Amino acid sequence: LQDTNHRIGNSLATVSSLLGLQLARSSSDEVRNALEAAQGRVHAIASAHRRLRLGADLETTDAAEFLASVVDDLATSVPADKAIAMHQDFAAMVIPARDATTLGIVVSELVTNAVKHAFDAGVAGNIWIRFVRSEQGVPELRVEDDGQGLPETGAAGSGLGAVIIKQLARQFGGMADYGPREGGGTVVKVSLPNLGAGVA
Repeated sequence: LQDTNHRIGNSLATVSSLLGLQLARSSSDEVRNALEAAQGRVHAIASAHRRLRLGADLETTDAAEFLASVVDDLATSVPADKAIAMHQDFAAMVIPARDATTLGIVVSELVTNAVKHAFDAGVAGNIWIRFVRSEQGVPELRVEDDGQGLPETGAAGSGLGAVIIKQLARQFGGMADYGPREGGGTVVKVSLPNLGAGVA
């Protein structure tokens, strides 16, 4: 199973590379933007599969270890013109391996969105990624940044990435909440009440 996950990751990385080749041959800005976004998402799924380490039961994984690896990969993809530091806080939590990749995609979407929209070129900043249990014991993913904050138009959470996050959160009976961060920036909280349900 471990080897299979790694092979799937490698195959998806090949797909990502093929999208990159098509991207290089496209002259339309609209097409290039769409291909670049697709390439990034395929790369994120590939990374999640390759980073997945199964537990002794071959059915669960350590969420903290898995997410730390995913975020480390994301940090290497930050554009050179953005000096962004990523901070991690992951509680030890055993989750079903089948859900880990989905969780990794949500993290990737949130972090990528923050990198792209929260900071202008040449501006330094911070992104905090936390995966903890709330006071009610519900698994909660939280991504914060100290960037330029939410748009005044109220369009936060309306892009394709936000739609993906919303749909994936629903798989775990949760939802995403966008709001301003105290001290400036944005905070996104994604509650995942059914994540890990039934895992001892």
